[in-house]
Amino acid sequence: MRLISDADMVARDEDVAWATAFWYWKEHVHKRPGERQHHFGDATKAINGMECARAGMPAAHKRFECYQKVMEAFHNSETPNEKDCYN
Repeated sequence: MRLISDADMVARDEDVAWATAFWYWKEHVHKRPGERQHHFGDATKAINGMECARAGMPAAHKRFECYQKVMEAFHNSETPNEKDCYN
């Protein structure tokens, strides 16, 4: 109820910001079948569908390239998959 009367609380309180982001991920991103198969593009669609609105969106591809670098830096053995952003 507090967020309804004071939505800016998300910007001011980092605990509220984390809780809000976690709730959004759990409810709107993690439940998508493509996200569970590590399809980066499907997760991107769930977070910001505008970024994947049409093929060749440079912002979406650049974000995927950053994601690949982060996975490499953390020595993650999973293969990043750009699938589902442009189709």
